[in-house]
Amino acid sequence: MSTWLLPYQDLTIEQRRVVEAPPDQPRLVMGFPGSGKTQVLVHRADFLRKKLASPPERFRVMIFTNVLRDYIRSGLDLLGLPLSSVCTFDSWCNEFYRAHIGRRMPSSFENGGQGFEQTHAEVLRYLRANKSSWGHLDFVLVDEAQDLRPECFEILRLAAKHVTAFADPQQQIYEEGASLDRIRENLGVARAQTALLEAYRNAPDVTALAAFFIGDDERRAQYLSQSRFRLCERERPLYYIAPSADAEYDRLAEAVKRRQVMNQRVGILVARNQLVQGVATALARRGVPVECAVPLTKRARGGSGATFGNGVPKVATFHSAKGLTFDTVCMPRLNEESFVRFRGAQRRRILFVGIARAIQWVYLSSVEGEPFEEMNLFQAAASTGKLVIQKGGAVPAPAPKAGGDEYSVL
Repeated sequence: MSTWLLPYQDLTIEQRRVVEAPPDQPRLVMGFPGSGKTQVLVHRADFLRKKLASPPERFRVMIFTNVLRDYIRSGLDLLGLPLSSVCTFDSWCNEFYRAHIGRRMPSSFENGGQGFEQTHAEVLRYLRANKSSWGHLDFVLVDEAQDLRPECFEILRLAAKHVTAFADPQQQIYEEGASLDRIRENLGVARAQTALLEAYRNAPDVTALAAFFIGDDERRAQYLSQSRFRLCERERPLYYIAPSADAEYDRLAEAVKRRQVMNQRVGILVARNQLVQGVATALARRGVPVECAVPLTKRARGGSGATFGNGVPKVATFHSAKGLTFDTVCMPRLNEESFVRFRGAQRRRILFVGIARAIQWVYLSSVEGEPFEEMNLFQAAASTGKLVIQKGGAVPAPAPKAGGDEYSVL
């Protein structure tokens, strides 16, 4: 069976140590992109359900979006983990609310739909008042914990006998997400968190570019120092500034086609849901069929799902792509209009997340004359040789080599 999941024996000693950590206390696991958090998450779910003899209804693996649920499905099948045990925190919270509080979910006028904060508050209030519901789950594993609200961890601490949360503050893209201190406080983590220190996934040129979007000097230095590079061809990321929107899509299509010829998996990431279908349509007109990787709730509104077992390029938002990996990541439409809802450090973290989805190569693009605040960071990367910036309507060239043929394993 072809799957992204490594066999247990191929995990590092550090990763296996996290997988087999006893469920005698809540645990917070830190890890950079490429450190194998998702690998460890799935193997730990298998380890704990066997150790605790937990039936599917007694444990949950909570992931960030249903897109990741589809992505990891082959690994779940390989280990015999039921898909029903994997869900988002909000979907589990809704299920609990309907079972114990009421069938009609709280609504929010501001959000134009369900009131998630109100749902969380009601579930927490119920759990605090009903000790009979404490520990009704044997264990819960939480991916992307930094993007959950702080109160979510008190809910989980009451609902489950054991919680392991995986987090990386640099990948936090929701401002209301919990800090590491709040996660520790609400989970009752007494000791310093466990860390998956070494990152193996990204090629060195991808890592070097991503590091420009880490605002904290200490965190940036740690990220760079912990990266370990596999043997790979060196390719500097490319930023193309097109003379027009049509030219930007023409060049994007050419870049995707080139990577497909190389048998690479391609992810095309954009800032907003509204851009997903627009990019997909533009590429289809240029002879590049794609799949839209959007959450199930979006599919019900007319989108289509993605099958991760094929080689068709995927178009997704940065939010939906969290936890996914691609050989090549393309990030078009880099302008203020696309990112209008995101500012400052949040925007830089989103760009970091996008770049770090790439294993081998990153392609970025925008239209000349369209402002983008973070262009200064891309220019800084170019000035130090970590990025190539091209302008105009030049014929697409092969990905620029980075001064040598290969990187060696450190």
